[in-house]
Amino acid sequence: MIRRIRKLLGIIMVISLVMSVFSIPSHAASDIGGHWAEKVIGNWIEKGLAKGYPDGTFKPNNNISRAEFMSLVNNAFGYTQEIEINFSDVLENKWYVPAIKKAVAAGYISGYTDGTMRPEAPITREEVAVILTRIMELDLDEEAAEAFNDKDMLKWSKAYVGAVAAAKYMVGYPDGNFNPLNNITRGEAIFALNNIILSKSDEDEVQALAKQDFLGITYIRVRWNQDIKPSVVKANGQDLTYDSNDGQWKGTALDLHIGDEVEIISIVDGVEKKMVITVKDILDN
Repeated sequence: MIRRIRKLLGIIMVISLVMSVFSIPSHAASDIGGHWAEKVIGNWIEKGLAKGYPDGTFKPNNNISRAEFMSLVNNAFGYTQEIEINFSDVLENKWYVPAIKKAVAAGYISGYTDGTMRPEAPITREEVAVILTRIMELDLDEEAAEAFNDKDMLKWSKAYVGAVAAAKYMVGYPDGNFNPLNNITRGEAIFALNNIILSKSDEDEVQALAKQDFLGITYIRVRWNQDIKPSVVKANGQDLTYDSNDGQWKGTALDLHIGDEVEIISIVDGVEKKMVITVKDILDN
């Protein structure tokens, strides 16, 4: 319980960093322009949560090593406590020693049964799914993994992949596969971690309501934190219109009744965020 509280406090601290800017910083890496995760990567670099290479590139499509991923996780969740480690392939003079000490102390990774950590080896998508499940203490969910065409490739990791898929922390590819054995790319890793931060910030960052008057007209209003600028907001598939006067996304509906549910979908920094609200009487508080 204490560990979970500390973890959530870490997320809250980093939310203010990740969510405060949605434009691409002027000094972002030179090779992320046009990449599908351009905004997220640029924002993480801007806030010091991720680093590029000395030549000014980020190489978003390159593999990310196990040590590099641990460093990202520690930054994202605010893990700072270290513990002594003893892995046969981790030398004390390597840059990643503090990152591994923090990762082991946080409890989301423990190394291999042969006493190694393999810090410089690339990390696979299914290994990342396991780590994210442990960090967020998700319920294991084999059923959710059945949606992927390559579910038969999921052996020991099926319940973990299903867990992160159900939570929308990681998604599959357009061909319907999850590709669990593929090495995760640097861009994919940051995007997955950013999804967690966004999911934990929703409750505090967005407010939505649907109120119906005596004529049966339902007025839908969605307000995001002023630092967050969605590109699209929809209510039951209907585009809402942004009102710059009061900072709300607005729309009306004639086919709803009091007590009906309305699905609100917002596209924030390229990520689809969903919430469900209930239509209430306009006189209700």
